[in-house]
Amino acid sequence: MSPIHPYRRALRTCLGALALALVATTADAVRLNPDGTGQVLLFPYYTTRAGNQTIFTLVNHTTRTKALNVRLSEARNGRATLNFNVYLGPRDTWTGVLFSIDETRPANLIATDPSCTYPALVDEMLIDGRGYSPLLEYEYTGANDDAGPDDYDRISEGTITVIETGNFVPGSDLAKAVAPTGTNGAPANCDVIRAAWTGGAWTTNPGADLTNPTGGISGEAMVLNVGVGTVMGFNATALDDFRVDPADLPAGSRASVVSHAHPNRFRPTLADALSDPVAAVAKATVDLQYRRMELEYPATRAIDAVSAVLMSSTISTNYSADRVAGATTEWVIAFPTKPFYTDEAIVGTTALAPFGGVYPRAGDEAASVVSAGYTLYDRTGRSVPTSNGTSPRLALGYVAQVVAVAPRDEGSLPALPHPLASVLQPRLQPIPSTRRHDGGTIDVNLVNAGELNRALRPSTEGTVMYGLPAIGFAAVNYINRNTGVSSAANYSVAKPQRRAQDCRRNLLNCDVPSGNNGGP
Repeated sequence: MSPIHPYRRALRTCLGALALALVATTADAVRLNPDGTGQVLLFPYYTTRAGNQTIFTLVNHTTRTKALNVRLSEARNGRATLNFNVYLGPRDTWTGVLFSIDETRPANLIATDPSCTYPALVDEMLIDGRGYSPLLEYEYTGANDDAGPDDYDRISEGTITVIETGNFVPGSDLAKAVAPTGTNGAPANCDVIRAAWTGGAWTTNPGADLTNPTGGISGEAMVLNVGVGTVMGFNATALDDFRVDPADLPAGSRASVVSHAHPNRFRPTLADALSDPVAAVAKATVDLQYRRMELEYPATRAIDAVSAVLMSSTISTNYSADRVAGATTEWVIAFPTKPFYTDEAIVGTTALAPFGGVYPRAGDEAASVVSAGYTLYDRTGRSVPTSNGTSPRLALGYVAQVVAVAPRDEGSLPALPHPLASVLQPRLQPIPSTRRHDGGTIDVNLVNAGELNRALRPSTEGTVMYGLPAIGFAAVNYINRNTGVSSAANYSVAKPQRRAQDCRRNLLNCDVPSGNNGGP
């Protein structure tokens, strides 16, 4: 065996120390929960277009009574369209339905569950007597105007964010008001909850009778079109340990990180992550292929901790576009934290990394477009070139958008309808008519931005995550042409997108297999 060169030995020692440093983690850090429960739920998309309704459900899987903040935001710039609190008893479930009435009321929310909310979500009435609340345009019009359109149509597509703000003190009057009672399981008295906000205890102290959040909530949604017969179901992305206190033992016994607030304050947000209220830091636990690592950020950059666990260097999905089978694929790509890096009302005139362009108060909203290269592969694994031979790119300009993955040859357009019917739809570039394009996979590179690579601002330790914070799913629909296009002839499925991660410290790859410290 040849002797190991001193430089290689030193490099191995250095990388070994780096690997050990990356392994040490604690539970007090924002993290993705693969089981789908946590303190934060991120729904990448809702729509009320073209007869679609979006039904979303929140579940409390614990024995604690919980306060949740629910925020609906439009898809272009992530401005809030409705903000309210939901109060769930132990093992309780709440369901809301987003639907359209007409052009002047294109998106509305109706609660199909008696669980307590504040406000009561009964601003208007349907003809059958059920109350509902319209989504509103106030946050992107008038004094809050931005470069996007001011019309009502803008609220027809968007995202949903749910944040647990605290647990009720067991046995308190407010906890008893939320507790189910009677044979129908309805809360004992939601009026007590609403009175707490109208001159009661929460008017002066929103944290009264609440302790720290402990997680255990999950969410699922479906885009349903009764007339066409399509349904696309998907789960919310769950983040755990969003706000924690290391001194809170057992968890939920203190009130040091309670974030319960009146809905008109629009708090908390994803920028309110906190891992230690004394040290004023927000941490992120990132699971790579070979390593689990912990990154630390100052509380003033807490949004970076949330973005770190969502960072993707590449996102990909399978697609079906076989016209003979009547197949279409729509890929929802969402950047949940994008407004905190690009909205001029938040960041000023300069966007923050990893995003490169600001979404301005006025002017052209295209300034915040993310140009991302992509590669199509056919079912045999061969890459599919563009017709003009250039490297294809997608213009991802919004917090949420829907890519119609329908590769087409020159001069032709997709002949089949797309059930989500999004107007925020980046286009793929044409491909040669001689190439097979009925299905395969598509990879989108979120790192390469031309001369510079997109990268999150370094953590306190100097670790850098490359790419963009992305979530999403692919919605595939098949039409049975043997019976014609009807409600009985559609078959739909939704599946989560996949991602790769890229992490560097001192320009060295963070993610190396155990036992391989980078040497030969």
